[in-house]
Amino acid sequence: MKKLLSMILAASMICSLTACGGGSKPAETTAAPAAAAPAAAATEAPKETQAEKKARGNVIMTFGTADTGGSMYPAGAAVSQCWTNNVEGVKCNTQTSTGSFQNVQDVASGEVDVAVATADVVLNGYNGTGKFADVGKLDNICVIGAVYTSVLCGVSLKSSGLKNVNELKGKRVAIGPASSATENASLAAFNVMGIDKDNTSLENLGLGDGADAVGDGILDAAFGFAGLPIGGQLNLASTKDIDVLDMTDEELDKILANNAAYIKAAVPAGTYTGVDYDTKTFGVKCLIIVQKDMDEDLVYDLCKAMNEGAADMAAGNALLKDMTNPEFLCTQMPIPLHPGAEKYFKEIGALK
Repeated sequence: MKKLLSMILAASMICSLTACGGGSKPAETTAAPAAAAPAAAATEAPKETQAEKKARGNVIMTFGTADTGGSMYPAGAAVSQCWTNNVEGVKCNTQTSTGSFQNVQDVASGEVDVAVATADVVLNGYNGTGKFADVGKLDNICVIGAVYTSVLCGVSLKSSGLKNVNELKGKRVAIGPASSATENASLAAFNVMGIDKDNTSLENLGLGDGADAVGDGILDAAFGFAGLPIGGQLNLASTKDIDVLDMTDEELDKILANNAAYIKAAVPAGTYTGVDYDTKTFGVKCLIIVQKDMDEDLVYDLCKAMNEGAADMAAGNALLKDMTNPEFLCTQMPIPLHPGAEKYFKEIGALK
């Protein structure tokens, strides 16, 4: 009897141990996969595209301009507002900068989504030449349109007696922010006239600050490379008697021979109060640039809104009058158009 009882007790202990072991093991193996599943899903989720963001009203773009005393800022602000008002799902914010040189680099690096820059600086950036020699080629940028023509304009107080750019040797001159389109164009002109930092005081000031310094008698002349009239210079002419500095045909021919993107231009009489004569100078198209990989449909919609809103933008700012011509928006570009821009402008017949 005792032997039978011992056998029954031993069997019960074995069953109890087996039951405990069997219950704990499945609990450990089933918990891990359940916890891992959400993590796997999170890492494999596809990145949302610009088109998808636009579809649900979530594309926020930063638009690089320049300092507020020139033309890039109001032009960029006008286009930015046009896109915000007319492209569904898009909000565009403007941002100041030192100008074209910074803007080309910022678009290429993704620091900003879109920016304005002069064609000469855009071309140098794309090819990695000029001031971009140490930066290298930034050939991931392309153009989606043009907004106006930048013109080099130098002003002085009438009381100074200065009439021509070639009279500035040994003077105090504002040439725009460092590495800006204004500095680039001013130095291109000075180079053929024998004017440089060794024989002339060349100051890097914004277009508004430079014009103010002339008005205060601190500087002899100030330059801007922008659409006419240039804001800072316009303000100066409203309070002081000024002259616009002229160039000779021979000087212009030499400047253009060294810079493929430049074209002959003029500052017409009446551009500034009290200036009743034309002056000879040169200019270049100012372009809107983005990265090549910006969504094609988004760029198409931006170009459509820009073209269809051009008349309203020009009514608010005469600087943008050239935008009312669709061919101005998309032709004579120094680097390729974005595929989305090319598609739109071909559809409307502005591009062959």
